[in-house]
Amino acid sequence: MKKLIIAGAIMLLSSAGAFAQTSYGLKGGLNISSVRIPDSNVKSLLGFHVGGFTTTQISDRFALQPELLYSQQGYKDAKYDYRFHYLNVPLIFKGTIAGGLHAQVGPQFGILLNATRKEGKVSEDITKKKFDSAVGLGFGYDMSVLQFSARYNLGLTDTNDNGLGFNGFTNNVFQLSVGVSL
Repeated sequence: MKKLIIAGAIMLLSSAGAFAQTSYGLKGGLNISSVRIPDSNVKSLLGFHVGGFTTTQISDRFALQPELLYSQQGYKDAKYDYRFHYLNVPLIFKGTIAGGLHAQVGPQFGILLNATRKEGKVSEDITKKKFDSAVGLGFGYDMSVLQFSARYNLGLTDTNDNGLGFNGFTNNVFQLSVGVSL
């Protein structure tokens, strides 16, 4: 079943590219990240994201924009700074509102590359759960070869191996991005 879904997605993306205009580009920007932990007081951390994208026009008003991004995420609690380094793959659907203004929505899948917990100058590797998923919601503006966007990635996966389930440690990231089509 999994192979059938992957094959169907590849065929859909390939056929969309055959009939539509496709552009490629690079993007990067600021992350303001935290995690949702029940009954806790955590603070956000600043990080960045950088990577590439492909935009395929499906119709006059809709486009598909898969991305491949390195993303620095994390949070602070009373004692530690937690830093997570992800390779994220958002699959964003863009719907034009007016002119270059568009809404963005879509799933995001992430692979944890590295995780550390730092207290003062002492850092410890805490890399455990390797997979993350989220839903991306945002707005953007396309202007000639430039793209500007503000997106919130609402985490869906408990990224801690403690069995808390959906309401456990979920990543939440606000991103401000600038991209350029090549």
